[in-house]
Amino acid sequence: MTRKSKTSALPTVKTPLPVSDWPAFDRTTWLEAKAPADIFDNPHRGSDWANASWRKAEVGYGRWLRWLTLHHPDQLALPPEARLTEDLLRAWHASLAATLAPMSQLSLVEDVVRAMSVLAPKPKASSPLTRLHANLRATARPSRNKRLVMADVLRDLGRAMMNEALATPDWSERRRAVAFRDGLAISLLVYRPFRLKNFGSLRIGHELVQSAGKWHLVLPRADTKNNRPFEAPFPKALLADLTTYLDRFRPILLAGEAGCTPSGTDALWVSETGTALDPDALSRRIANITEVRLNCRIPPHWFRDVAATTIAVEAPRNIADAHLILGHASPLTTQKHYIQAQSLHASAKFQAAMIERLGSTNSK
Repeated sequence: MTRKSKTSALPTVKTPLPVSDWPAFDRTTWLEAKAPADIFDNPHRGSDWANASWRKAEVGYGRWLRWLTLHHPDQLALPPEARLTEDLLRAWHASLAATLAPMSQLSLVEDVVRAMSVLAPKPKASSPLTRLHANLRATARPSRNKRLVMADVLRDLGRAMMNEALATPDWSERRRAVAFRDGLAISLLVYRPFRLKNFGSLRIGHELVQSAGKWHLVLPRADTKNNRPFEAPFPKALLADLTTYLDRFRPILLAGEAGCTPSGTDALWVSETGTALDPDALSRRIANITEVRLNCRIPPHWFRDVAATTIAVEAPRNIADAHLILGHASPLTTQKHYIQAQSLHASAKFQAAMIERLGSTNSK
């Protein structure tokens, strides 16, 4: 029997064109902008971007170039801004709309806008790209509504899972370890709603550090979306649980399955096979657990909405500071949760008043 040779899949518009294959001007200008600035250089657009911001813009702009490569390769010989004609952008947006939700379309267009701020720093206010971006921002809406869950519901879920891991008599130690790990992860996300990339990659001695007997969570600026360092104490309410996990359950996970070689990873979240738990796998576990236990699927990035909305409902005076906890670049990003919370309050008061009024009317 002959073995079939494997052939690589042909690139599609979803596959970004790597920087090494960009047109010469784009590639050179991009790499020069990414290079660390000398102390005497004038600051330029992108000099304060985080690595994640560079990567996101690079991928989005690479997808635009891939689309041009597949459909209008002659355009690659033109300067970057000359390719952004109304006709081409209209055709590109049509291809995006065929497969992507409105918010995803907006995200890709924003990537191109960001990249063009480096490649052609002085766009015209009435340029086709600017108009497309403005129209998408005005009309794009999430494809599905997020069901509101308050933080205490998720906190109680995490606590219940850790208690079950400690108290259920017929569970194996490995099952206890997995349940306790997942409960601690859910609980920690409630108090520290990091982005998945940061949360799923926490390492002991790096992002989770102990100093003078106290645990802290530390994110360097290169690892944050807004390019700002973040440091916060580990939640006091979970310190005993962290100790239990580190001393009792994490070693069980590190041992791995029978016959496997432990990895010795410094990851906080350890898989059943003794290796660092992949952030995407952790995300799926949390989403699956909340769907089963709460009848509402809540992936880790929704915990950020939960935190902002809970602050808006329970402590609206602190909403102006919520963006510092969530890592938003501007308080305006958090303001939408305040508006949502206030509308919920108003709706609840109106409903209570109507019930009281209708009840008193019916009793007559």
